Amino acid sequence: MIKVYSFFSSTTVQINNSIYNSIANNSNKIFRNNNSLILKLNFQQQQQRANTEILKRYYSGNCCNSNIYNKMNTFSSLLFYNENNNKVLMVKNNINKLYKAVPHSFFGFPSLSSPEPTQLHEQQQNQQQKDSPPPTITTTKTNDKLLLNNKFYSSQLQLDKIEKVFNNRNSFKRDNIYYLGSLVTPYYLEQVKRCYFDYYLIIVKDSNCINKNKLETVLVDSISPTDPASSGGTKEKTLDISMEWKEPSEFLKEFNAHRKFITPESQYLLKMLSLFSKTNNDLLAISEDKNNLGITIPLEFAPHIESIPVRSNTLLPFNSTNLIISQNDSHILLVDPGANKEGSIHMCNIIEKKLLNYLKKFINNNNNNIEIKNDDNNNNNNNNNNNNNNNNSNEEIEEENKKILEGKHISIFITHNHKDHWEGIGILEKHFPEATIYAHEKTLKNVESTLKKVAVSGFQLKDKESVDNFLNEIKTPTEIKQLDCHTNEKLYIGNGGDRIFHIVSTPGHTDDSLCLFENTSKTLIAGDHIVGFGSSVLDFHTGDMVEYIDSTHGMINYLCPKIAIPAHGPLNFDPIILLNNYIKHRLLREEEILNAYKSGKTSLTEILDVVYGNLEPTLSFMAMGNIKLHLQKLKKENKI
Repeated sequence: MIKVYSFFSSTTVQINNSIYNSIANNSNKIFRNNNSLILKLNFQQQQQRANTEILKRYYSGNCCNSNIYNKMNTFSSLLFYNENNNKVLMVKNNINKLYKAVPHSFFGFPSLSSPEPTQLHEQQQNQQQKDSPPPTITTTKTNDKLLLNNKFYSSQLQLDKIEKVFNNRNSFKRDNIYYLGSLVTPYYLEQVKRCYFDYYLIIVKDSNCINKNKLETVLVDSISPTDPASSGGTKEKTLDISMEWKEPSEFLKEFNAHRKFITPESQYLLKMLSLFSKTNNDLLAISEDKNNLGITIPLEFAPHIESIPVRSNTLLPFNSTNLIISQNDSHILLVDPGANKEGSIHMCNIIEKKLLNYLKKFINNNNNNIEIKNDDNNNNNNNNNNNNNNNNSNEEIEEENKKILEGKHISIFITHNHKDHWEGIGILEKHFPEATIYAHEKTLKNVESTLKKVAVSGFQLKDKESVDNFLNEIKTPTEIKQLDCHTNEKLYIGNGGDRIFHIVSTPGHTDDSLCLFENTSKTLIAGDHIVGFGSSVLDFHTGDMVEYIDSTHGMINYLCPKIAIPAHGPLNFDPIILLNNYIKHRLLREEEILNAYKSGKTSLTEILDVVYGNLEPTLSFMAMGNIKLHLQKLKKENKI
């Protein structure tokens, strides 16, 4: 028997004595309409079969390290680099949502599908870390394998295709290709394939050497219409790209100015290109292990907003909760620290190697600026009291720095009361005893912590005018300091108030659900209102289908997000489409439930059989909770 966190009860309990009994206990709660019984719960008969299936699912879900390459899209990512003007080529995927190498509307490096990576890659990386010679490609072939820096590799780099994208094939010099290393996108769940990238730098002399139409033709072969993780869009194998040659720093500036979407892996390579040398012995890109994910390579999809999946006691098919991080000046925002025991090492590494290093770097830079200012003052002022004043000032600075390292300016935001969103709070409390927790008052009652707690309720999404005024309200740095960098509806991250996270009331998944919205990048930190795969499950104790749909309409009509970060699973870059699909799905399901009820199917199990058919036992209890909430909605609307 395993122990699994039940988000319905906010406790970690035995699965067959909590979730199923939690539903079964509702069998005595009935709803009457015209004196007829419409709900009767009978679920115990499926319990044993469901538990057996959950055990199988649980262990198969820990598949991060088994047959890893079978669960990936693998690419050879090409960095065409003009060494004469220090410019690199990036392409924008304009229309196709099935080209996994570069997400729709993002800029990235043109990438070709390649055969699955072999163990030789890992051996080469290990050798590279031991200062082996820099990798270069030669034209030598043995048994259909390319010779890369005197090491055999599978023929994954398709030189014939690369040659085709040049206007003049004589411009393509095979000796000008360098292997930079490999990166892999994070693991979220078994159903979503990860992307594995081998990066190759191709040095050219002229930015006009690459033909756009030829490049599109070559890249189109990398589109996989059968990928189960596709988010919709055209299923045709067509591709429309835009090409831009710019210095790496220019691409990064445009990302930080909210003018371009660039994936974290591409951002990292752009930053690392400045270290490239034809005689450099080190790889520029080496993937992080699961306990260091997001530390060296920031998982930053919107400017200054990172999302790191950390293992948690959440519900399958997920096994992690996304820890959201935003850093500015001496301030840090952390959202949903849900790390369980297995994720505690990862969480500690994030704190010690990332957050504390960031704060120490800020303190050092700040101290240097203060020293320069003091030197200038001393040079311009001969007052004998200067030394005494400086000593007093230094003591105050040291005390302030100590408080900064203890988390004085760290804001911990929790989206709702389910424990997989705050279980790691004890780890943060140990390192940052001066941090502050912000959450709904109902959430704070469940959170076990001695940290300072501040209840917030968020802004209600009622009409466009009030929401626009709310999002565009401006306060001065002095006003923000007087507010202690927060209000009931906003968190100010940084000393100048230039980064604002708007707290939005979004009940539905639970009655205490809150989201954060960053208006400049139009990024929605959505908690469990959405998930990265499938649809969100509402808590059938405190959730409400009417409120969920109303909140979803508010997000679509008034927030208009461009990026949505769920608490579980990968990010979504078409959140308006996703949210509209959520509503359509819910209303279609509701129509089916209503028709089943009107046909005389009055118990949850009867409706379950009609609406969901042969549903897996592991999902039946969630489906029954969903049916219950829909029936409550229909009753409120006087439809039953």
